[in-house]
Amino acid sequence: MTTRKHWSGEEKLRIVLDGLRPNANVEAVCRTHGIHSAQFYEWKERALASMKAGLESRQGTDGQRQRQEIARLKRLIADQAIALQVFKEELTGSSEGKNDGGRS
Repeated sequence: MTTRKHWSGEEKLRIVLDGLRPNANVEAVCRTHGIHSAQFYEWKERALASMKAGLESRQGTDGQRQRQEIARLKRLIADQAIALQVFKEELTGSSEGKNDGGRS
């Protein structure tokens, strides 16, 4: 009976990257590391799926940050517009924008 080797995540990644090199022979990489090609392809699929998920979540995070920043800037512009309107009214003594349409 043979004992199974437990591969760390780093070892699996290194083996998969060896197999992804240009002109790499996957069978030779598998023989070198003593794994079956089916194991290599399973690790490869997992690695690529993890990379894809990482990239997608990163893009989602960037999109969320951008939306939050846009909302923050819109609130800032609205606050500045209100402050400017109040300032103009105080300078001119006008009540423009109130219910009487500025006619007092």
